[in-house]
Amino acid sequence: MTKPSNLIYSLPMSRIGKKIIVLPSNVELKYDEQTRLISVKGPLGELVRTISDCVLISNENGNITIAVKDENDRKQKAIWGTSRAVINNMIVGVSTGFNKTVELNGVGFRMELTPTVLTLYIGFSHPVLVEIPPLVKLTLTKNVLSGTSIDKELIGDFFSSVHNRKICDPYKQKGFKFPGRFYRKKVVKKGK
Repeated sequence: MTKPSNLIYSLPMSRIGKKIIVLPSNVELKYDEQTRLISVKGPLGELVRTISDCVLISNENGNITIAVKDENDRKQKAIWGTSRAVINNMIVGVSTGFNKTVELNGVGFRMELTPTVLTLYIGFSHPVLVEIPPLVKLTLTKNVLSGTSIDKELIGDFFSSVHNRKICDPYKQKGFKFPGRFYRKKVVKKGK
């Protein structure tokens, strides 16, 4: 069935961008329209970010709504949902925080933790030194590394960089694993 040519079809609005963010009572949000800076302060700390100039933010009695100047522009629609998710993550971060965990498996593989540097012994000729960002707090128990942070993007980048130093081997399952993620295991080829 063909569509009639005389009808004008509009692009759908952003589903995520339209959702209202409810601000918790212990979180304070400030927005400066001139500098485009948004700062969120809560019991765990404070986060500051720059928002795109096409995004409009309004705060009415703790209900934050996000909008864009032109809803039909593709670039603005793409930024709409992303901006809403970023602001929501800032609010969740300063109120409850984010957690990540990674485990290291393998004979002779180990980790050492100091306040500023994570040292990895993962089968190379030298130890691998990973600098810990100031907003990330780490704890190490045996072969499991856990971390908390108020910044979701920062803790995600840090743990993915650690994971990618030695990704889990498909044959012996040696290397870093995220708990709950599926890692394919292959059968070793046997000679005749």
